[in-house]
Amino acid sequence: MPRDLPLSNGRFLINFDSGYSIRDIYFPHVGKENHAFRCRSRLGVWVDGDFSWVDSEGWRRTMRYAEDTLVTDVTAVHPDLELELHCEDAVDFDLNVLIRRLTVHNHASRPREVRLFLHLDVALGGNAVGDTAFLHPDYGAIIAYKDVHYLLLSARTAEHEGLDAWSTGHKDPEDGRGSWRDAEDGTLDGAPVAFGSVDFVGGLFLGTLPAGASATAYAWLAAGTSIDEVIQLHERVLSRNPGTLIERTRDYWRAWVHKEAKTSAGLSRLPDSVQRLYRRSLMIVRAQSDNDGAIIAAADSDVSGPFTPNPGAADIALSDPFHGHEDYAYSWPRDGALAACALDRSGYSDIARRYLAFCARNMTQDPERGHSYMLQKYMANGSVASNVIPWVDARGQHRLPIQEDETALVLIAFANHYRTTRGWEFMAPLYRPLVKEMANFMVDYRDERTGLPLPSQDLWEERDGVHAFTVATVWRALQDAAFFTRMFGDSDLTERYERAADEIKQGTERELYDEASGRFARSVILADGGGTERDMVVDASLWALAYFGMFAPDDERIVRTMEAVRTRLAVPGPHGGLARFEGDGYQLRRSGADAGVPGNPWFLCSLWLAQYEIQSATSAAQLKQPLSTLEWVAEHALPSGLLAEQIDPLTGEPASATPLTWAHATFILTVLEYLEARAKLA
Repeated sequence: MPRDLPLSNGRFLINFDSGYSIRDIYFPHVGKENHAFRCRSRLGVWVDGDFSWVDSEGWRRTMRYAEDTLVTDVTAVHPDLELELHCEDAVDFDLNVLIRRLTVHNHASRPREVRLFLHLDVALGGNAVGDTAFLHPDYGAIIAYKDVHYLLLSARTAEHEGLDAWSTGHKDPEDGRGSWRDAEDGTLDGAPVAFGSVDFVGGLFLGTLPAGASATAYAWLAAGTSIDEVIQLHERVLSRNPGTLIERTRDYWRAWVHKEAKTSAGLSRLPDSVQRLYRRSLMIVRAQSDNDGAIIAAADSDVSGPFTPNPGAADIALSDPFHGHEDYAYSWPRDGALAACALDRSGYSDIARRYLAFCARNMTQDPERGHSYMLQKYMANGSVASNVIPWVDARGQHRLPIQEDETALVLIAFANHYRTTRGWEFMAPLYRPLVKEMANFMVDYRDERTGLPLPSQDLWEERDGVHAFTVATVWRALQDAAFFTRMFGDSDLTERYERAADEIKQGTERELYDEASGRFARSVILADGGGTERDMVVDASLWALAYFGMFAPDDERIVRTMEAVRTRLAVPGPHGGLARFEGDGYQLRRSGADAGVPGNPWFLCSLWLAQYEIQSATSAAQLKQPLSTLEWVAEHALPSGLLAEQIDPLTGEPASATPLTWAHATFILTVLEYLEARAKLA
């Protein structure tokens, strides 16, 4: 299930799903640890003997943010119960606390007693073994803990500070047992402690609401590394007033997202939907950026299992490689580098700088060879994450478990950061590891015969070879490395990097260009006997050959290549968009395959085509189609403004991780490139 409403301050990240249930609780890093892995924490309402969980049928939910903030604006209406809830949630921009303002409206023509029940399902440290939850009587709060992981739940009504009722208990998801069941009669048993696999519920009694009247309560969830820390946070919430904390967080994000007045002036001439999604994208990229530097791909932990928005044996996903307890809550150097470029170009260079410092701390270095490179992905604390790439090739020979484009893109992002900020004091200490050592690696990690990079895995993590996307990014990275070496007077290195870049371009023209079809191959395989075999499947990532500057956008070979991308990857049906590549089965449901689509529409692939159209435009009239693509993306975002990795071609529903940082970053870049082109061509 997608995450409709993420909230974050760079240390504490909370995800709500479309049922307004809390599904992920990350602390002390964005992406690590998930203290609600495979958990669902719900809000329940009891009114005059009737009980309902807000994520159940009968409720009509509107899941949005307040405009230009990371504060939610959620409405849930239950016609049969004659109740309406209006909920505002915020992770304080400074304190590691989720604050919730819950307002209940009684639409009945008679007075009624109303109670709210806050359920919290936990898996502290990422697993549900050895947790403890207990009532702390001094604070009217339930505290859950294990090791250095602490969560505190408390509340306040107009009449009372602290929870009015509570229950802690053992849970068993397989048979539906848990303390949440105790809430469904409107009372709680008061069990003060539970240990093992636990959940707990706090009750808020709003009293009797007159006909047409409303009542408001506040609740909060504090995260820390000790009992003293979460109690101190609890006391600060009470002393500062929870409503005040919500309002200051609302003001903070509105100021943050509007701080770049120059960009805002250009945006004002775009359609409202594009403006709103641009600002929302900035906040989502920030929400999924850890304060210690990591930028994670997505915090949606549901991708660790089969994604079945419309489950049914006849309509299963054709390809589900992430089934088996794997997720997207990692920092891929590729995703992060492109997000850093978007942040730099939009005026948020502090976040990009932290990311580049994160890469410098965690890259692999080979001092004997003077090399450095990035591994496939990292955890938010900088440790190496799980890796799908083997350390040996198909012949059992040693290979590096890398995607070489990730090393190249980090160097590209570093050059982009310097060109944007001219931050010499930041750049100079990193010149050796992030420029010279990475460039040395890319020069040496090449096939002697072709001059091309040695085989590595493609950006989609599906095949080995020498890929167009990789050669384009490595070529650009070596050009950027030469830009730095010229500044530092390392003329020998400048010549070395430029010569290697020339050899890569020549090898690309010789090995990847196919005369018969008049276009570039997405990759080549280097055969044992010295030959090459081209993979001519049309792939959206071929856009990189022009985007990173290896070839001019009006080069006839590029024009024909991108025309194949435009025509052969266009997804037929009611929602359109562009697939990744021909025959892409990842997360494609059987109904989509039966409809003859090349694959699910991906937002970033659709935006890549728009970027090429912007890059190749020679008149303002030619910018109409990329603007239409930006509007298409905005139209297919969730109501909250979030972009999935991909959507179902028949329903338009999210079909994988949501929100995807890379998709939002690509939207930001495309908007900025559109504005620059329009100003130039006006």
